[in-house]
Amino acid sequence: VWGEPAGDELAVTTVKPDGTPSVDRSRGLMMSGDKNFRPSDAIFGADGALYISDWYNPIIGHLQHNARDPNRNRERGRIYRMVYTARPLQKPVAIAGAPLAALLENLTSPVDGVRHRTRVELSGRDTKEVIAAMQQWMKRFDPNRREDARSLLEALWVHQQHNVRHDALLGQLLNSPEPHARFAARTAKHLWFDVEASFRGGVIADEKEWGARKSGIVSDRPNLTDIRIATVPEKMLYDVKELTVQAGKKIRLTFANPDFMPHNIVLVKPGTADAVGEKAMELGARGFDVGFVPESPDILWASKLVDHGKEEVITFTAPTTPGAYPFLCTFPGHHILMRGTLHVK
Repeated sequence: VWGEPAGDELAVTTVKPDGTPSVDRSRGLMMSGDKNFRPSDAIFGADGALYISDWYNPIIGHLQHNARDPNRNRERGRIYRMVYTARPLQKPVAIAGAPLAALLENLTSPVDGVRHRTRVELSGRDTKEVIAAMQQWMKRFDPNRREDARSLLEALWVHQQHNVRHDALLGQLLNSPEPHARFAARTAKHLWFDVEASFRGGVIADEKEWGARKSGIVSDRPNLTDIRIATVPEKMLYDVKELTVQAGKKIRLTFANPDFMPHNIVLVKPGTADAVGEKAMELGARGFDVGFVPESPDILWASKLVDHGKEEVITFTAPTTPGAYPFLCTFPGHHILMRGTLHVK
């Protein structure tokens, strides 16, 4: 979701699950002519009203002002309560200290805040009791019914909170008729099968081994050039920015991803990196089905979407036309930083 000003209105564009955009134009929800207005947080309360905190401060807090500046407000603030007067307020729902059966029933509420606070309450209850009750409760829902997907997803999240894997439930949601449930299930799958599998006692397994491996041109024989390119953890970068290979030569590339986010590597024709990156973003949620590699005649080859701790080997023939061929990650937004150049001579 993104927004841009349009006069005194805000134009908000939302990408639907099928990848098509939806534009909504509306006036700003809350504005003030007071330059000290500092809305810092907003949350829906148990009554359904929107509560907005105003840090009311003449100094925002950046380093151009001294930390001891007397104009800093340390004592006062404001909280606004916003309601929709044409409808009644939401009736309070018992959560703290409520019986387990009532808490599970709360997970069917259409109000996101009720479900969220209920999951927080359940996270502090006894794991064995919660999971046993949850596995009975979820039997009432049909994984093939789109309207039941949200409740089953709540069940998956409760299992996650208690560090209990339920592979059968995950499989049902990965094949759910509801696309939002499928996308959420993919996140759970990534955490359970990729991220957690790479941890050993809270430390990334084989971290020293990842860092010790050589990247760049590993070997260069008459009939084959071996290359390795890896990601830099938490930097949104490749560890190799430039490589030079012989035109028309066979290349074997090992792409390794020690970063926690999924990444790919895509080689494109000279001067087309930005266009390909933007085209990948247009895929929206459909991009997961194709590893965020869009259809484009400018793409020469591409890896799959590689998860944390995994690697892929790609064998290809270098272009026969000399030039500077960009490689980039086309996962949405990554192409701005994650790119390099394969020089062909």
